[in-house]
Amino acid sequence: MSASDLATKEGSHGHQRMMVGIIVGSTVAVISGMLLVFYFVFKRRKNFTENKKLAGNINHINEEQNEDLELPLLELSRVASATDNFSIKNKLGEGGFGPVYKGILDDGQEIAVKKLSNSSGQGLNELKNEVILIAKLQHRNLVKLLGCCIEDEEKLLIYEYMPNKSLDYFIFDETRRKLLDWSKRFNIIIGIARV
Repeated sequence: MSASDLATKEGSHGHQRMMVGIIVGSTVAVISGMLLVFYFVFKRRKNFTENKKLAGNINHINEEQNEDLELPLLELSRVASATDNFSIKNKLGEGGFGPVYKGILDDGQEIAVKKLSNSSGQGLNELKNEVILIAKLQHRNLVKLLGCCIEDEEKLLIYEYMPNKSLDYFIFDETRRKLLDWSKRFNIIIGIARV
C-alpha cells in the first residue's frame, strides 16, 4: 500500500473516532440533563406534597383548638410585600433557624416574620411541632403566633411584633441587665406566672 493511501485510511479512521466521540458525548450530556430535570421536578413535587400535607395538618390544628387560636395561612406575596420583599433594612436579627424580618401588613398590623432557612435543618416536622406548641401555649406574656406561610420552598412563621424587644435582650446583655433590679425582675416573674 502506498503512503498516500495509508494516510487517507488513517484520516478516515480518525474522522470516524471523532464522530463517535461527539455522538457518545452528546448522548451522555442529554441523558444527564434529562436526569437532572427529572430529579428537580420530583423534588419540587415532593416538597409541594409535603407542604400541602403540612398545611392540612395546620388546618387540623385549627379545628382542634378553640376559635381564639385560629392560625391563618398567609400568602407568600402578602408577606413579601409586608417585609418589602425581605429587605435587609427590615431585618431584626437572625437565629439558629433563619432571619427574622419586621413587616407591616396591608391592614397596618406590625408583624415579625421568621423565615426558616433551608439549610437550618429545621424541616417540616420541626415547623409543625413549633406551630402546634406555640398555638397551644397562647399566653398574654408570650409572643403571639399570628399565622404561617408555606409556599414553594418558603416556610415562614408570622408573629406579633414586639417593639420593646424580648426579655433575653435585657437579661443576656452585660449593660442592659443592670437596668433590671431585683424588684423589676420579681414583677416580671409575677407577670409571667399570671394567667
